[in-house]
Formats: sequence, C-alpha cells, structure tokens
Amino acid sequence: FFFRVKFIKCMEEGYNCGMIRAELTKNGTLETLMCHELTDEEVGPMPSKQGKAYTWRCKDWAYRTATRTFAIRFDDDMDALKWKEELERSKRNNRYVRTRRMGLSVLDISAEVDDVCSTFQNLSTSVSSPLRVGSGK
Repeated sequence: FFFRVKFIKCMEEGYNCGMIRAELTKNGTLETLMCHELTDEEVGPMPSKQGKAYTWRCKDWAYRTATRTFAIRFDDDMDALKWKEELERSKRNNRYVRTRRMGLSVLDISAEVDDVCSTFQNLSTSVSSPLRVGSGK
C-alpha cells in the first residue's frame, strides 16, 4: 500500500483556526486512517528501527474520536527525519495557537511555521496493518 502523509493548516474562522493537523490517507481509496492535532504528545523513535520509525499516543478523529497509539515506519531515514521535523514544527504551531486562544501574550512564531503544511507524496512509508496499534479509554 502507498500512503499519503499531510500536514494541513485550518484557515477557516473558528476554534481550530491556525491549528495544523496530521493526516494519513491510503492512496487509491483516499480512506483517512489518521487525523489529529498534536500539541504536547510525545513522539518517540522505535529503538529497533534505527530512527526510521516513530510511535505516539493521541486523541484521533479518523473514525470515531478515541485515544489511540500509532506507529509509522519509513524505508529511508531521511524521510523519517523530515517527517519528524515537520511534526515538531506543527506541535510548536499548535501550542502557540492554543496559548493565544487563551489570551496569553506569546512570541509570534507564525513566520516559522507558515511553510509547515506540506505533503510527503513520495515517501517510502511502510505501515503495518492495522495502522492503529492499540486503543485506550
């Protein structure tokens, strides 16, 4: 299977305006397998995969809202590093938006994350089936 990983910035007015969500769709069917905004969640490497795989646990909205554990593996370590960098920039953006929403004064980082919304169309991504490793309550 080929998957398409995207970082999408919400530009519509409302509560989520400015937030960036990570989304994974399956090519061919365009089925959404993962859809969530990350802020403070820990995204850690899988030690046995030499920096080519990551896991994280978060609230996901792909099917029904639930806390799930995800794992993603890349065939190329440069793709994995680029994905991790984009993910960390998205988290910084989302923390910034959330803090401004609460009315707190923070340093403006919008220029730093303006180009974070990108699509990794040609990633060598291998995801074991099912994508969701586990679920919690």
